Amino acid sequence: EGWGEGIKYMQILMQRLIQALAALLLCSLFAALPANAQPPLPDRAIHSGDIVISIIIDDLGNQMAAGRRAIKLPGALTYAFLPHLACSPRLAKLAHRHHKEVMLHLPMEADDGEAMGPGGLTRGMNEKQLKNEMRRDINAIPYVRGFNNHMGSRLTKNLQRMDWVMQMAMFRNDLYFVDSRTTRDTVALKEAEKHGIRSAKRDVFLDYKKDNEPIVRQQLKILIERARKKGTALAIGHPYRDTLKVLKAWLPTLAKQGIKLVPVSELISIRNARRHSRWQLSSSH
Repeated sequence: EGWGEGIKYMQILMQRLIQALAALLLCSLFAALPANAQPPLPDRAIHSGDIVISIIIDDLGNQMAAGRRAIKLPGALTYAFLPHLACSPRLAKLAHRHHKEVMLHLPMEADDGEAMGPGGLTRGMNEKQLKNEMRRDINAIPYVRGFNNHMGSRLTKNLQRMDWVMQMAMFRNDLYFVDSRTTRDTVALKEAEKHGIRSAKRDVFLDYKKDNEPIVRQQLKILIERARKKGTALAIGHPYRDTLKVLKAWLPTLAKQGIKLVPVSELISIRNARRHSRWQLSSSH
């Protein structure tokens, strides 16, 4: 009887091992860079009057093929990966080899209770639980430079939890934060600024409806209009088929439009520098 139970236990272990190996193999089949792949050429230096944008591609890590298509887009886009998914580490490494900036797309509880996926932060967690989970999420993504919230319409309204999130982020003093603004009542950006974390907020969602080319084109127009008015603007999109199709054709036109595309870390630095310059100018009068 004991022998039979041992065999059954070994069979279960073998099944789980085979499933894990299959997931890794699937990612490996897509992960290798083509031999002729070249990183994008670096942009010229940014000047005080330049119009600057950043674009984040969210929700990466579920599908290797879609992730690779997104990473192959031209220019200095930024890529946000969900933690603890089979393909997230390999795609993050691929993005880094293509000289693209990598972010953690940190799952946070939503008002509608929608499943967040692994690594999610919830209002029911105590301080230790939340910080430990966030630490694991950060460590799950190679080359991470910053993070933004995945969902989070419930959690980003909670002052105490956002305080804990930003305390945890301070242990990595090189991390920045982007508030995806999934609710008007978010306090996340305010808490990040209070803790001295370099931060920004999303200005435009490119694809609030999935696979709708006219919406993506319209949102890109709004992005440029805002950038021309404010000097900078930040958009978030997803690796949807039509979003990637529109971006592939649109990104090469930016130079003729007089627009600079930069990683999010650089956009935040530009905003901070310009804000400081305006403050110095106003204080001198």
